[in-house]
Amino acid sequence: MTEEAPFIPYVDVDTLPAELKAPLQAYEERMGFMPNALKLYMNRPELLAILIQLNNGAMRDPSSHLDEGLKRRVAAICSFLNQSAYCVAHNANTLMNDEEDSGEGWSFSPQQIAELLDPAYAPDDLAEKVAIEYARAATIDHANVPRKVLDDLAASMTPQQVIELACVVGFWKMYNSIHEALHIPIEAALQGNVAFLDA
Repeated sequence: MTEEAPFIPYVDVDTLPAELKAPLQAYEERMGFMPNALKLYMNRPELLAILIQLNNGAMRDPSSHLDEGLKRRVAAICSFLNQSAYCVAHNANTLMNDEEDSGEGWSFSPQQIAELLDPAYAPDDLAEKVAIEYARAATIDHANVPRKVLDDLAASMTPQQVIELACVVGFWKMYNSIHEALHIPIEAALQGNVAFLDA
């Protein structure tokens, strides 16, 4: 598949300050490639550094109270609800990556991704079910999350987990908005994952 050109130029990583090289290398090793979004963020290295730190803090920090797999599933659901083709393609790719590889992955099949993104999806685990109900409600209408959803969340998670979940949902709302508003080209190898938006 062909890949569109961005409407503003990508930046060569070699032109960036030395202190950004290590976090970018870690990102590329985890993903298996350098995402187009980061190549655009490189136009503002100061913001790139903050966004990498925010992404790592929300999704994979050692201090996390929530399971990384749950956060990745929530990220996929939020991106789907926000209709972010770029982020759906990326989250699906990460979920489908081989969990035995050195990068980030959970060995999901395409069918498992489609089931996860189905509005009727309800996992058996109570805490995960409530987390997904919250993620859906907060993504669809953040000002009107039902009190019952909040009460169920408080009953099934620690306060630390609740705050972490809320930040994951908010992080993906921001990322989804930035990536779609900039029409960031989806990498050629990931373009087939956009079909999950129509599932």
